Amino acid sequence: MRKYEMLVILDAGTENQTEETTKIEDLLKNLGGTVSKTDVWGKRTLAYPINKKTEGYYVLFTFELEPAQTFELRRILGLRQNVYRQLVIALD
Repeated sequence: MRKYEMLVILDAGTENQTEETTKIEDLLKNLGGTVSKTDVWGKRTLAYPINKKTEGYYVLFTFELEPAQTFELRRILGLRQNVYRQLVIALD
């Protein structure tokens, strides 16, 4: 298992961001990982428009996961409509 951080930008127009955050935590657990911290940054203005939207809901996850599972995580998050962007970074 390796430690990672992932920043996710969600659609700010989504009615319940905590539900979407919980779904992402469940996804990490289903892939065999453990979530150690979830830091909600809240609604912020985007540096540039994404899908003609100017605001996003930022959430930072700290978790442990097998390196091979990160590809599946990115693929699944890329298919979700409420997720604008995600960035997974390996921690030392």
